Amino acid sequence: RIHYNRPPAKAKELAETFGGSVVNTLDEIGDDSLGALVADGSMVRVVISTLPAAADFELPEWLVEKKPIVFDVNYKPYFTKLLIQAEASHCPVVRGSEMLWEQGVGQFEIWTERTAPYKVMKTVVLENCLPREDGEETKKEQPDDSFVSEAAATAWQ
Repeated sequence: RIHYNRPPAKAKELAETFGGSVVNTLDEIGDDSLGALVADGSMVRVVISTLPAAADFELPEWLVEKKPIVFDVNYKPYFTKLLIQAEASHCPVVRGSEMLWEQGVGQFEIWTERTAPYKVMKTVVLENCLPREDGEETKKEQPDDSFVSEAAATAWQ
């Protein structure tokens, strides 16, 4: 595990809790850099970003070329700079919206001890996260209460 965080003290705390190493920069070369740490042939297989979309974060090109799986926990906007970069470079991606509905399904099943209405939950999340054709990032109106009520009623049967 390699931790890179803002502030660096948080990365150190994560490494102490979960194990791993800390890097202070994502540069390819330099002291305390990610590149120096993986220079022995190690690979970065997964990148998990919890940065807000407003950070406009992108990975260094040398890292994107390695094709890591990129998790971006943001679900709005649907297209962050990181995800656009990763998809353009043919990196596998996992979007925040996917994590959101999967988390919801898991919570539903734990709390209710019933099978979650997966398709309904996925549809509701995507309807509220996918960009609209008119260029607006997400739907502004409230979800149709009858759809939600019907979904809830079906789930509880």
